[in-house]
Amino acid sequence: MLLRQATMADLPEIEAIIRDGRDLLAAQSIDQWQGIYPNTAVLVDDIHQGWTVVLEEDHEILGTAAIIPGVDPTYRQIDGQWLTHDAAYLAIHRVAVSAHHHGRGLAGELFQRLFAQINQADHIESIRIDTHPQNMAMQHIIKKNGFTETGRIDLDSVGITDVQDLAYERLTAHIRPEHLFQTSLA
Repeated sequence: MLLRQATMADLPEIEAIIRDGRDLLAAQSIDQWQGIYPNTAVLVDDIHQGWTVVLEEDHEILGTAAIIPGVDPTYRQIDGQWLTHDAAYLAIHRVAVSAHHHGRGLAGELFQRLFAQINQADHIESIRIDTHPQNMAMQHIIKKNGFTETGRIDLDSVGITDVQDLAYERLTAHIRPEHLFQTSLA
């Protein structure tokens, strides 16, 4: 298996995998991804920005995710508390795996390969991710891969109202102690 940056040639397969995810969520009566998000324009922008990665095996794309640097507008306000403050982080969005390969642990494989790459970037101190409160499968994958639940976030900045996603953070090997929130023992 190979984790690589996506190109525009990958767009049809990425769109098919996103449709797989949308259909799976709909079959579970989960409201996530049931509107126009994520649409082709978002996926194209992710690829053009260099944010999309794909997990590939034998020239077939098995999974995809967008890895976005910088300050994520959806993460500016949290009902809870992030593990870090003023730390450089990456946000993981639009994680999906092919319906033809469910049950192989591909989401975990995708995360592990991402972590290996991210840990090579000595300026990245943490990774943030969020998911719908009813998406139990994704919550399980997120927690199994070392993320800590930190609270809830609004999705108003991306045009999704009336939903508060569960937010998670995972520290990297390069966390600076001064960027960690200190918890009170009192």
